[in-house]
Amino acid sequence: MIVTCESCKTKFRLDPARLKKDHTKVRCSRCGHTFSVSRPQEELLPQMELPEDDLNFEEDFSQVPPMPGPAALYLANKRSRQKRLIGLLGILLIVGVGIALLAVYKDSLFSSKPGTGSQTATSVEETPTVTIMDTTQAYFLESANAGQIFVIEGEVANESTRPVSFILLEGKLYNTDNQVAQSQRCFCGNPILKEELTKLSITEIQDKMMNREGRDLSNVHILPGNRVPFMLVFHNLPELDALSDYSIEVISAKLD
Repeated sequence: MIVTCESCKTKFRLDPARLKKDHTKVRCSRCGHTFSVSRPQEELLPQMELPEDDLNFEEDFSQVPPMPGPAALYLANKRSRQKRLIGLLGILLIVGVGIALLAVYKDSLFSSKPGTGSQTATSVEETPTVTIMDTTQAYFLESANAGQIFVIEGEVANESTRPVSFILLEGKLYNTDNQVAQSQRCFCGNPILKEELTKLSITEIQDKMMNREGRDLSNVHILPGNRVPFMLVFHNLPELDALSDYSIEVISAKLD
């Protein structure tokens, strides 16, 4: 006899001789659904011989090979699609890992210095940008200890994106032949009052000008956009008629 599962509609071939009662509960080996099977009347049973292997059935259908119905075919196709999807995801994962490893290897290869193995090349540091403002002025003074001196004073501005320290300037005096007649250096942040300039010795003036940190640490950690004063003092001047011009330039500065 043919028995159909009430849930998944899978059909099974069942030997009615195995049904000991009028109503026997059986379990579908496909979906696990339990339902009742009625034993047919003997006079209605068809008289036919079945191959021996077709009679190997039990009430518990978990060990009986079923005849696939619509639900069974759906479940089988679903499992097949799931297996294919898992396989595809595995392939994609392997490919993704391979691409990531290739990218890392490529970066390491191109960032290494020749002949240094795995050492990476250092990035180029930002260059400090310090500008001398156009408020610069120059004048002569009479010093009690050094005679006539030439003073250049003004301000510099930090136009870098980071704080800077220890700004060093160099001033030059030029003669009428446009040749350098004299040069002098100073660190920024060391302004000297005119009253002091007329009384201090040249050694004291130079010591003040070459104070690297500046007065009150004004030449240290200068924030972007901030200004710092400077002062250059020249002594032992040549004949004034031989002088024609002067210049100032930034020699060095340190990024913090």
